[in-house]
Order: sequence, then C-alpha cells, then structure tokens
Amino acid sequence: MMAYKYPVGAARRQLQANIRTCKAIVNILVRKASYTTGRQFAVARRPPKWYGLGIFGASFGLGWLITQHLSYADLMAWLFYDQLPADDEKVRNYQAGLLQRAHELPATKDLFESGFRQVFPERGQRNVLINQTLRRPGALSIEPLFFYNPKTKTTVGIYHLGMRLTGYPFLVHGGILATVLSDLMREAVTFVTGTDYEVTEHIKISYCFPTLANQFVVVRTTRVEDHGNNVRLEAEIINQSGTRTLVRAKGSFTTG
Repeated sequence: MMAYKYPVGAARRQLQANIRTCKAIVNILVRKASYTTGRQFAVARRPPKWYGLGIFGASFGLGWLITQHLSYADLMAWLFYDQLPADDEKVRNYQAGLLQRAHELPATKDLFESGFRQVFPERGQRNVLINQTLRRPGALSIEPLFFYNPKTKTTVGIYHLGMRLTGYPFLVHGGILATVLSDLMREAVTFVTGTDYEVTEHIKISYCFPTLANQFVVVRTTRVEDHGNNVRLEAEIINQSGTRTLVRAKGSFTTG
C-alpha cells in the first residue's frame, strides 16, 4: 500500500497557518490576563516614606502645644465654665488659681523688688470690653494686676489671655492684643497725671511676634512724655518670661 503524501508547498502553507492561529490565540489570552490583572488584582502603591513621619511630627507638635499651654483646669474653663454663673464654685476656684499663678510669676516678684508698687485703679466703665464683655472663664478671666513706679513713671500690667481669645489656633487675636495695650496705656495716663479722665487721640500698633494663648503676658510702658494736658506713651507686650517682645505701640492722649 502506498502512503499519501502532501505536496511540499501545501504542507508548508498549512504549517504557517497553524503557527499564525496559535499566535493569535496566545495574544488573546495575554490581553485578557493583563486586563483582568489591571482591574482586579492590581497591587496598591506604597505611600512615600516621609508620609508616616509627617503624620507623626504633626501629632507630636499638636500634643506638645496642648500640654504646654492648656492645663486641665484651663480646658474645663474653655469648654464648660463659661456656661456657669460667675459665682459658681468651680469658676471662683479657677479664678483663684489664676490669681495665685499671677502673683507667683518671676516677673511679678521682680516688680516688687525693683521699686514698683501694686495699684488698684477704679476700673468702672473705662473699658467695658475688658472689664465686662471679656471677663469670663477662658477669656480675660481675672482682673489684671497693675504696678506703678512713681520715680520712673513706668506702668506695668499682668494679663492672662485665655483660649477663647484666639484668632488662629493657639494664637491670640490681634484685635485683643491691641485692646490690651490700649487698656494699659489709658491706665498709665491716669497714674502719671493723677486724673481719671483721658481721651485717646491715636494709637499705632506694631506686631512683632505671634502671641500664644493661655498664658500670662506683661504689658508695660517704655517711654512717657508728660506735656500737661497731652501725654505721649510707648508701650509693649512681652511674654511672661520676659524674653521676647510680642507687640509694640505708640499713643497720644489728652486729659482735663
């Protein structure tokens, strides 16, 4: 029996067709696998190495600010005490604690040792914003302490600026700082001239450094020019340790 043989040319064409068919099938399978992998089994990209360090640093910084400038009593004053009557026991205890801290400041002790005497002016209606509106826990919780040196005609005030006085987080609003400076300068005019009446002609404020809230600040006159019915003053706010000037001011006042 004789075996049937394909012609050589036909066999080559059949082999090439089979190869093309196999390649087409392989390409289809590869494309399908790539599509499925891209849609269902893609591996999530890892975040940059600094991402975790950034979160840690931000959390650490926020925690440091809170622990350094917000005690438990201050937190309670900020959140709850403002809703209580002014004669509530918790409010009175909080204010008493602040007064004690004010008298124990190194700056306060230095004033007594350097010729200053504590004065208690009749505040009355002279500055309603500070004496009444902001006189609440978390704001200006206590009456400022005032000191005067008759030889140098220098006036110093110790103010506590609470967390409710912030503009940006942890930073006292610039308008509050201007109000505090104005309050001290007006009291200084009455100490220098011996009169209870004064009119503010103008005040120029220069902000030097951000002021952290929930701390005591020292407000003091640095220059006094007494021209009879006209008094010119320069004053500044410094931090409670006396190491940094926060705000400066110049003002002119008339009396009589």
